[in-house]
Amino acid sequence: MPNPRCFMDFSIEGQLVGRVIFELFADVVPRTAENFRALCTGSAGVNTAGVPLYYKGSLLHRIIAGFMVQGGDFTLRNGKGGESIYGGTFEDEDLKREIDAEGLLVMANRGKNTNGSQFFVSLRPCPHLAGKHVVFGRVVKGYDIIEGLSKLPTNEKDFPVQLVTISNCGELELRKTEEIEKKAEEQRLAMIEEQKKRREEEERKREEERTKKRNEWREKESGGTVKYKGRGNMKAPGVGGYNSGGMRGW
Repeated sequence: MPNPRCFMDFSIEGQLVGRVIFELFADVVPRTAENFRALCTGSAGVNTAGVPLYYKGSLLHRIIAGFMVQGGDFTLRNGKGGESIYGGTFEDEDLKREIDAEGLLVMANRGKNTNGSQFFVSLRPCPHLAGKHVVFGRVVKGYDIIEGLSKLPTNEKDFPVQLVTISNCGELELRKTEEIEKKAEEQRLAMIEEQKKRREEEERKREEERTKKRNEWREKESGGTVKYKGRGNMKAPGVGGYNSGGMRGW
C-alpha cells in the first residue's frame, strides 16, 4: 500500500496562491499520519465542543523566515489550540527521523507526548530539534508556495500581518488508484494462470489421445509377433510362412 498524499490550498486575504501536496509517512508513523489525513478530510467529525476536526479554514499563525511555517490550530486560531482526532493530544510515535532537510512535515508540540493538530513545514535542516518532534511527511509538490509564504511580513510574535488560510484541503486519490491498478494486475495474472492451466489441460488430453492411438497402432502392428532372444522378432510357428513341420528355408 503506497503512502497517502494530502493537499492544502493556501490563500492570502482570500486570494488563492497555490496548492501544496504532502506525502505522509504512514509506513513509519501510521497514527500520526492518520491524524493529519483525517484532519485534512474532516472525516473525524467534530470534537466534544462541536468544533469540526478539520483544517479547512484554519490559519498559518506562525512564520519564521528561513526556519519554518506553522499552522493547524483550528480551535483557537492563534497557536494556543488545536486537537487530535484521538481526543486532546497523543504520544510521540517515533522521534528517530531528524529534521534534516527543507520541506519536511513535522508535528508541533508543547513538549514530550503533546501532539495535537498543529504542524510545521521546515525551511532548512533543524539539528537543534533532533529527538523533540515527530517527522511524519514531506512536501512532494508546491514547496515554492511554502517558500513564498515564508517571506510574508510578520509582527513581533511571528504572526503574519496578512491573513493566511488553508482555504481547502483533503486527500488525493492516489491510494484508490493504486488499489484499482493492483486489483486489475491481480485479475490479469489470474487470467494468465487460468489460461496456462487450460492449455496444460488441453495438452494433457491431446497427449493422452496420442498415447492411446500409439498403443492401438502398436497392438495392431504386433499381431502375433513375439520376440526371440538374439533373433529379433519372429512369427510364431504355424502362422504364415511356417508350418507345423518346421521352419521354411532352414
